[in-house]
Amino acid sequence: MVVKGKIEAKVDIKSSAQEFHDVVKGKPHHLPNMSPDKMHGFTLHSGDLGSTGSIIEWHYTHDGVKKYTKEIIDVDDGKYKMVFKVIEGNFSEYPNFHITYDAIPKPDGGTIVHWIFEYEKPDENTPDLTSLLEFVCDLTKDIDAHIQAEAAAK
Repeated sequence: MVVKGKIEAKVDIKSSAQEFHDVVKGKPHHLPNMSPDKMHGFTLHSGDLGSTGSIIEWHYTHDGVKKYTKEIIDVDDGKYKMVFKVIEGNFSEYPNFHITYDAIPKPDGGTIVHWIFEYEKPDENTPDLTSLLEFVCDLTKDIDAHIQAEAAAK
């Protein structure tokens, strides 16, 4: 019996929603420089960088293990939102795995980055992906710190 899983988290950052979205959507190949302990590589397999329907691949270290995922992306620039549909990689035991972020501008400045993981598990004993969610939340903070450092250097 397939069990649906959904977990989510919110990260409060100082950068604008547009700045965060522009990095993840348009400069994902820079993430290894922004967070070298987590991210190791990025490949665009098909489509255009940051365009809906493109197929991308990430190489990263999660829980002390080098991993990769290949994903089809869906981009909503108007809402600073992306959906990554995982099609290959280290989490293949979780069918229909979708990772969504929604970068929500705060009225007083800064952004709330809302991460949502939706997936199927083969059974109740398959663990939820909480450590991966923590990983992307930490990566979000690294991206924010990099954006802030670049702004301060200008």
